[in-house]
Amino acid sequence: MRKIVKYAIILIIGFIFGYLLVNIIGGYSDKKEAEARIQTLPEVDFLSFYGDSVSLHSFDPTKPLLLVYFHPDCEHCQYEAQAISQTSHALNECQLVMVTADDSLQRVKRFCNTNQLWEVNNIEVLIDTENKFKPTFGKAVIPSIYIYENRKLTQQFLGETKIESILNALNNN
Repeated sequence: MRKIVKYAIILIIGFIFGYLLVNIIGGYSDKKEAEARIQTLPEVDFLSFYGDSVSLHSFDPTKPLLLVYFHPDCEHCQYEAQAISQTSHALNECQLVMVTADDSLQRVKRFCNTNQLWEVNNIEVLIDTENKFKPTFGKAVIPSIYIYENRKLTQQFLGETKIESILNALNNN
């Protein structure tokens, strides 16, 4: 009887170890696939405030695209939005696209009003109602910033990023 229990415990530990190993390898594989996928601007669409579907490929590929993934309640996102608003003159040559998974239009509008984003001419705020961003872009930390030129990824920032770093990345491309 002790032998059976001993083998059962070893077998259970083996299954657990195997399960964890498969998940770790699968997660690494998914991460690598997402990294490869975002090297060119993914063809994914989100909703505008008016309910229209807006594809990331609908933006002019000859201008740099600054893609910001945010959440209205995120303190770091608020800092970045304020910095973008205050330095919008330096961002005139690029297209600003901010995407949120928050489906509360009131909260998103309040975020835009508080951070004076409506005063930025070249900005589009989109809503990810179908949660496409994370599966498409992989490790989408909030906030995340992706800079594309000619639909090719030139820089990626995960987490809060100073506006100077963003401007340097835009100017170096």
